[in-house]
Amino acid sequence: MKDIKNPVKQRKLLVTSYITITLNLFCFVLGFLYISNPRYSILWDIYGVILAVGIFENLLYIYFNLHKRNILRAKTQLISYGFLLLIIIAVSCMMSGNLLISSIYSNELSDTIGAYLLTYFSYFGILLYGLSFAIYNIIALIRFDFSHSRQILFAINTRKFTRAKRISRKILIIFSKITFIIGICFAFVIIFGSFEIVTTSIAIISGQFGVFFSIIFLANTILLLKLKRRKRTTKKYYRTAILGLFVSGCLLMPLVVTNLTVLNAKRSFANAFGDDWEDRIPSSTNQYFLRTPFSLTGYFLGTPPKDCIIEKNTLFYDENGIKLYFDAYMPSNGGDGLPGENSVIIRIHGGSWVSGDKGMMNMMQMNKYFAAQGYIVFDIQYGLDTNPLFELDPLTPDNNKGNFNIDDMMHHIGAFTNYLSIHADEYGANLDSVFVSGGSAGGHLASAVALSISSGNYTDIFSDSLTIRGLVPFYPANGQMVFFGISGSTEFTNPENLIDENSPPCLIFQGTHDILNYFSISENIRDTYLAKGNRECAILWMPMGGHLSDLYFSGYYNQIFLYFMERFLYLYH
Repeated sequence: MKDIKNPVKQRKLLVTSYITITLNLFCFVLGFLYISNPRYSILWDIYGVILAVGIFENLLYIYFNLHKRNILRAKTQLISYGFLLLIIIAVSCMMSGNLLISSIYSNELSDTIGAYLLTYFSYFGILLYGLSFAIYNIIALIRFDFSHSRQILFAINTRKFTRAKRISRKILIIFSKITFIIGICFAFVIIFGSFEIVTTSIAIISGQFGVFFSIIFLANTILLLKLKRRKRTTKKYYRTAILGLFVSGCLLMPLVVTNLTVLNAKRSFANAFGDDWEDRIPSSTNQYFLRTPFSLTGYFLGTPPKDCIIEKNTLFYDENGIKLYFDAYMPSNGGDGLPGENSVIIRIHGGSWVSGDKGMMNMMQMNKYFAAQGYIVFDIQYGLDTNPLFELDPLTPDNNKGNFNIDDMMHHIGAFTNYLSIHADEYGANLDSVFVSGGSAGGHLASAVALSISSGNYTDIFSDSLTIRGLVPFYPANGQMVFFGISGSTEFTNPENLIDENSPPCLIFQGTHDILNYFSISENIRDTYLAKGNRECAILWMPMGGHLSDLYFSGYYNQIFLYFMERFLYLYH
């Protein structure tokens, strides 16, 4: 009784409760303000830090409320367990909601309402639960009556309730142990990198979603510690706690090194494109660009897609039993006064040359983003080689599958350039300023297309009406098609052979933990540029980033690269 009514413990719980209420209220109010007006403000930078602190403080608050000496343990234990599960589920839903927002064609509220609700309900749900929990604790402390607490606890401690509680505990322990093991695997990949297919798959998500996973894993660690408390020795308890904290810290490492990532990116950018690159961008133009390389608030709550005009599924090729289509993204005001000035961006999707598609499988939000800046973005299909491993892929359409090699794919993309040269006026497209971009297999094809057109030696394949101003490959897969049994001309399979002193400027996105496309490929492209006397090639390295580490549009990797990509396009358009 003495320990339970200890006034010092009461004061500590009151203070932590007031802190929790303050942080949650602050995040709640600013969350509404950010959603209503996400345009950059230094307030959002401050908010992002406090938001992260607030979420982790909620976890600590739960931990101490589950402590065996907590004076309100009899009343708050079940609520605390519910809070931990809510955080695990809600953070997963925030991540999923933001991904869904990025992959929906339309910006109409009726089409995106579900994704927004998933994100925002999850976010505000965490804050409301934490706020309510802290208020409840304060009221309970002020009106605390231990004898009444024991009566309530005794009243519900029936045999039926005890059995349900025991079953629920076992289920939670199994869930928590599995999550704990997954977290350790994620942390291992972040520290040591990937070296085979399983760890490579983990690297795709562990880096760019590290903050979300850190929160999930820390909540799970607290849950596991408390569920197994009675069966643990002191050494086992602290060993699990230390390991849990270490793993959560490892998952935060990509965020921790964000400033260093930005500094290195600025250095690489300046070395390739001139120390005066910032001075060459007028302040009036900068207003259209990201004001900061990374926003933690945007990471949690997402970046709303930009408004633009979208024309879907225009047929440009119908031969040899296949049909190929493209989507066009255009500025709403015709491009007047916007940085892009109707320059063209041709976007080529990845998928190992055997799968994938335009649209939701090709970073759709990026297409909208640049269309809103005044670029005419064309997201195109090309013929894919058949592969039995991908026959049941539900996301890859059948209209573009066949026995195609790299040369065939180049001819398909060439057919699009010929179509574009005829119909450019319909889209207001400026063919004197064309950029080509893509990821993985699309990064390889983008490199091959851009370098082939700029060489002027392949006018039998590509239209000579296009002037290539720049190339933006994401983790290009040059030469890797041999692992899928796909052949092609040497200059097309390894497009670095096409590089010369007049090749267009090149900006490369590359994760350090990407073994699907060994980073030596990107280094080889840059080294070949330099060997040819052309310094206009930069690699922006993403520490601990795996393949597809630009998948999360609001992630630190993609935000940082987007910051430099939009400036690169403006400098050379």
